[in-house]
Amino acid sequence: MKSFLSSLLSPEPLGAAPKILVLQLRRIGELVLTTPALDLLRKTWPAAKITLVVSESCIELAPTLPRMDEVLTFQTALSANRKVLSRLLTGHFDVCLDFSGTDRSALFSIFSRAKRRVAFEWARKGPLRRLIYQNFVQVAVKSEHTLDQMLELLRPVGMQLPAEKSQPVLSVPPLAQRRVQLLLRECGITGDFALIHPGSAAPEKFWLPERWAEVILHLQHTHGLPCVLTGGSDPEEQLHLRAIQTALAMLGTGPLPHPLVVLAGNLDLTLLTALAARCRLSVSCDSALMHIVSAFQRPQVSLFGPTNPFLWRPRHPFSRIVRAADPSCSAKSFSPDAPTAPMNEIPSSALCREVDELIAQTAPPPPVPTRLPEGEPPAAAGSATEQDSSGANAH
Repeated sequence: MKSFLSSLLSPEPLGAAPKILVLQLRRIGELVLTTPALDLLRKTWPAAKITLVVSESCIELAPTLPRMDEVLTFQTALSANRKVLSRLLTGHFDVCLDFSGTDRSALFSIFSRAKRRVAFEWARKGPLRRLIYQNFVQVAVKSEHTLDQMLELLRPVGMQLPAEKSQPVLSVPPLAQRRVQLLLRECGITGDFALIHPGSAAPEKFWLPERWAEVILHLQHTHGLPCVLTGGSDPEEQLHLRAIQTALAMLGTGPLPHPLVVLAGNLDLTLLTALAARCRLSVSCDSALMHIVSAFQRPQVSLFGPTNPFLWRPRHPFSRIVRAADPSCSAKSFSPDAPTAPMNEIPSSALCREVDELIAQTAPPPPVPTRLPEGEPPAAAGSATEQDSSGANAH
C-alpha cells in the first residue's frame, strides 16, 4: 500500500525499455483512430514491451495494428476477464494509458498497478477516479479531430507529437493479402474493383437502397468497375443489403456487365482490411470501414447525414465527404457546429459526381502495404474466430 500511494505522488521516469499497458476497450472505429498513438509509442520506444487490451469485437483487427508485444481481449461479461486481470496484476507495468475512460477500463488500470496511469480529463468522475489516475489530459472534445485527441494522451509521458496531420496506421499480413487475392479471383475479379459498404451500427445512417443501387449501376456502366458489397450479419443490415440487391434488379435493364460480389458477413476484420487496402475506390457511410480504408489512403467517398464529419472524417487527399445538410458539393471545410440532416437528403447524383471526379483525378492505387513476416504480431489472446459477422460498422 505504501509503494502504491508513493507512486501516485512521484512516478518514476520511463527508461529505454518501459513496460507499457494500453487500454482501448471501445469500438472498432476508435481503435483504428488510436493507431497513430500506438505507432508513435513503438517508434519512440523500439525496445518497449507494449501490451494492448481491446474489446472482443475488435480482436480480429490485431494482426493489422502497429506491432504490439501482446494483445489481450476484454470480454463483455466481466466474470470472463479473470485471465486478463491476472495478467495485468503480474505485468509490472511502468505506465498505463487509458484511451477508453470507462468504469471497466478504470478497473483494469488499477489492477495493472502501473507506476503511472494516464486518462482523459473527461474520464474523471468521482473521488475514486482521482485516485486511480495521476495524469488527466485535457482535450478539446468538440473542436479537435478524434485522431488528434488520441495522440494528446501521450504528452504526460514526455512524447513529442508530430506536427503534420496524423492518419490511421494499419498494415496487411501477407497471408491475408494472398487470401483476399485468391477470393477475388474466385469471384471473377482480377483487377480494380469498387468496395461498397452500406452498413452502419446506427440504422439512422442507412441510405436509401435504390440510391445505393443507382451508384452501383453507375460504377459498373460508366467506369467498368466490379463491385464488392461488404457489411455485417446483423439482421437489420442483412435486410438492408437484400433491399439494395432488389433495387438493382428493378433498376437494371439486364445482367450487370461486371461482377457484383456480396461478402457481407463472410469476412473477419483482418480480411476486410486486406480487401479495403486493395480497392480502387470505396463508397461508404460513416462507419469503421471508412476509417480502415483511410489508413491506406484509398480514394473514398463517405456519406454523413445525422453525424457531423468534423470529428470523424478521413482527412487524406483522396477523401471526399458528402453531407446531407449540403449535398450540392463535396465538403471542403468543417466546423464543430455544422448542421446535420437525414440521410435521404443525399441524392445519388451527388455520390456519382464525387466518384467521377475521384476516378479522373487519381491513378490506380500503389501496391498494398504489407507487414514483413518477422514483424507479425503475436497471436491475440481471446476467442477470435477465422470468420465472423463483423461488419466494421461501429465507431
